[in-house]
Amino acid sequence: MVMSIKRGEPPTGYYTAAQAKKKLGDISDGKFRDYINKNQIVRFVPAGGKQGFYSCESVDRIVKQIEGQQTQHILEGKIYSASETDWVRSGDLPYLQALDYEMYGPEDTVPINITSVWWKKNPYMCRILFNRENRRDIWGAITIMPIAEETIFKILRDEIIEKDIKADDILTYEPGHAYDGYIPSAMVRPEHQRHFRKLIESVFEYWCWMYPDIRFKKLYAFAASDGGLDLMRHLFFSPRYDLGDNAFELDPYRRNPSKIIKQFQNCLGVKEL
Repeated sequence: MVMSIKRGEPPTGYYTAAQAKKKLGDISDGKFRDYINKNQIVRFVPAGGKQGFYSCESVDRIVKQIEGQQTQHILEGKIYSASETDWVRSGDLPYLQALDYEMYGPEDTVPINITSVWWKKNPYMCRILFNRENRRDIWGAITIMPIAEETIFKILRDEIIEKDIKADDILTYEPGHAYDGYIPSAMVRPEHQRHFRKLIESVFEYWCWMYPDIRFKKLYAFAASDGGLDLMRHLFFSPRYDLGDNAFELDPYRRNPSKIIKQFQNCLGVKEL
């Protein structure tokens, strides 16, 4: 069967290039060619003709994928808009303590009389995730303490425990200095797990903003639970078996497949331009 086509009109089941690009959101010629070169859009050129036409099925499939991605972004935006992040304040401490008790139990929770001294010494160590409508409803928190590397190693080797950390061990941030950071806690209520990424991103966004005046050299952590191990793997921390079976370190400036770390590195790259 010979397909009869009027000049410039697409055969049944095909779009012209202009129609296809419009369907795809008025994309550029270059983006359109990219879809064709990757065989994501099927191109048909009639015998003896020069003008190509493009399979409706393949174009419409990409349109559905794009719409699905846009819907996902909208849903994520709605989810994220329910939460907020900030550095911990003195008024947050009782509610943060309650979350510590819930997540770690009383034996592994550092007393508030110790943590209050920590946060007073350096108020930019603990970042909390909370209900936008009610700051007292704390959903999660992550703490990065600037401490001398030798002190961090003592913690990771179980030579001292976190409750032994004194205010004098905690460093304050000064322009022109680089620090090693110890992560004693990274937690989120299970029902708010989907917000945890926002919390981590907010920490790295802050440190990108501070860079290069103040920066971390390396981050260290001890993974005491399956959730902690999952986080180490998600951010591609490297094991430090010389310090302990569950000791990990992260160099945030080295190549890393984690999307969060890539975003951080890209942010630093823009600042260095």
